Amino acid sequence: MKKLLFLLVMVVLGAGSALSVSLPPTSPHGLLVDRALPMAHLDKLDGSAAAPAVGIHRWRQALWELRASSENPSAWPDPRGVQPKAYRDDRHLVPLGLIHATYDRMREDGTLAAGEIFTVAALRPAVYDGAAVEFALDERRQLDRGPATVKALRLDPGDGGGWRTIRPGRTVRAGYAHTGKAVVRVEADLSDGRTLHAATAIQVKALVTPDPTETWPITATESYGGALGSGRAYIYLSDQHTVLTNPVVVVEGFDLDNTMDWPVLYDLLNQQDMIEELRAQGLDAVVLDFTEATDPIQRNAFVLTALLEQVRQTVGPNRTMTLIGASMGGLVSRYALLWSEQQGIAHQVRTWISFDSPQKGAVIPLGLQEWLDFFRNQSVDAQLLLSSLDSPASKQMLLYHHTNPALTPPGPAPDFPAFQSELDALGGWPAVPRRVSVVNGSGQGVDQGFAPGDQLVDYTYRSFLVDIDGNVWAVPDAGELRIFQGHIDKIWPLPDQSRNIHVQSTAPWDGAPGGYRSSLAQMDTTAVDYGDIIALHDNHCFIPVVSALALDSDDPFFDIAGAPDLMSLTPFDEVHYPAENQEHVLITPENKPWFMNAILQGVSGIEELPVAGGPALSLAAPYPNPFNPRTTLRAELTVSATVSLEIFDVRGRLVATLADGERVEAGARQWTWDGRGDDGGTQAAGVYQARLRGAGVESVRTLVLVK
Repeated sequence: MKKLLFLLVMVVLGAGSALSVSLPPTSPHGLLVDRALPMAHLDKLDGSAAAPAVGIHRWRQALWELRASSENPSAWPDPRGVQPKAYRDDRHLVPLGLIHATYDRMREDGTLAAGEIFTVAALRPAVYDGAAVEFALDERRQLDRGPATVKALRLDPGDGGGWRTIRPGRTVRAGYAHTGKAVVRVEADLSDGRTLHAATAIQVKALVTPDPTETWPITATESYGGALGSGRAYIYLSDQHTVLTNPVVVVEGFDLDNTMDWPVLYDLLNQQDMIEELRAQGLDAVVLDFTEATDPIQRNAFVLTALLEQVRQTVGPNRTMTLIGASMGGLVSRYALLWSEQQGIAHQVRTWISFDSPQKGAVIPLGLQEWLDFFRNQSVDAQLLLSSLDSPASKQMLLYHHTNPALTPPGPAPDFPAFQSELDALGGWPAVPRRVSVVNGSGQGVDQGFAPGDQLVDYTYRSFLVDIDGNVWAVPDAGELRIFQGHIDKIWPLPDQSRNIHVQSTAPWDGAPGGYRSSLAQMDTTAVDYGDIIALHDNHCFIPVVSALALDSDDPFFDIAGAPDLMSLTPFDEVHYPAENQEHVLITPENKPWFMNAILQGVSGIEELPVAGGPALSLAAPYPNPFNPRTTLRAELTVSATVSLEIFDVRGRLVATLADGERVEAGARQWTWDGRGDDGGTQAAGVYQARLRGAGVESVRTLVLVK
């Protein structure tokens, strides 16, 4: 129908002689952009002073469209190779990609018009050392293909220092005084005397990121699937230590493009200042970063077992550690612990924390997966994201995975049940450590703001050259429903595409209570040349609460808070969940005390510090803990002694004195702390330490005051 309408238009416009509706095989500049579905707004990247600032995603899409439009595509680099991970070894460097070319575009009357594109983008979209940044042209990404060539370039980083000349092979230094978005402007002098303009933007996430104390390269000693995994461990010691002493090992999650280097991981872990407060308590961070986070989970689990062995060799056999697995890291660490215990290896992990981990599966809306699959040949980002969803690790986690042709009822990839069976064969759950689950999803049954079957994405466009549909719906609750409708009708001879996906007998995972991702909102902010992608809802469930808690229930809306026997339904010894849904792996003022309490319990050298030759004195676990408004502290003494009992905050400041030189007879003695300081003021929610001293012995317990 589109071809017929276009033919009719050409007849009218051609004054009675029908113009050919075919795209010409060649064009004056060898780039006919109508051969590609335009999604990058090439016409707006025209080198004018009003041209918008672009990031790596739009720049990469522009390259994709130019390559697809070229009569000689191999002359243009594959945009899928332009990825931030290529620059991760120099965290201060911001590489710049440049495109300058003249192209052709078809007018409505069938004639061709020339256009010019000049655009520059920061190929690292965010920096975490904004006070000391270096910009440089990536010589592999200087694509100057215009008839007039670039002769000189100037750059203004937006740091207040003005314009600076930038040359190939040289860097331009910049220093930002504030975090936030920084617009970087570029001017190019051409051989024909003109000056073109471009702008890009970077996010200054932090001004300074502390360096890790050291970095260990880690290679697995056990292979999986015929290959050895690898990674690196960032060691960040407490200021109280010169060598690794009290380790807290953290395993990264699903890093879909392998860009989570030390600055990114530090920023994530130091939400609410948590990593620095742990260091103040005398703990050392060990952060595992995989070389290929999308590899099979088992392969990266063997990277973790190699790291745990190196940690054990460093701290000795009498020290234990906390192991935290964030997101996919919870599955990696679970497998590593199970395998170690099966092999009879003393892993020395006293507490294992699964942080919003998909123990029983993760969710990316199936309709959204179909959207990516449908547009994969039009959008480089769609293709890259789809390749991540089709990676081994993703297939091992997703509850519903797209197939072509689509299956109904849908289900996971075969990798998912195979991995779950392998965990079961190893014993299911590690037996040695205390098992703790901290989740970001609501325990009160709060959904993500939409009902099963609701439309999530609305993308419709109509023009004389192309019609586009790309609409997404949430999976229904048991019934049958369309979840994706896609249509691209382009000018002849370009091929058309259509796809309608219906499913039935599904569980309503898309809107279930759980730690969420803002994938839909991110689509809404994507600028496309035709129409507007409208996200009707911002977030979707990513890690369902019932999965993160590994509950013995397949009901996405299981009443967790109302379950009278919740702990009998989960393999965890301790679980924590908020009332409202939170962003996936977000550390909040609410869950930070949960982490601190679990991590600090049983730390060698912190919990109890007996002095040789002194009489026995011990402080029992406080009850309740966490507490509000008061908790009871109980001491056991085998001999009479003069004691002091003091409460300190995480910075080591004295908050309250419960006993000062008090004579206590042998036996039991208890005190109550009501959360007030010595000045009578109510203390803030957070983590505190109770320290009992007497007769040469010190005993310490961690308290968590909640509001």
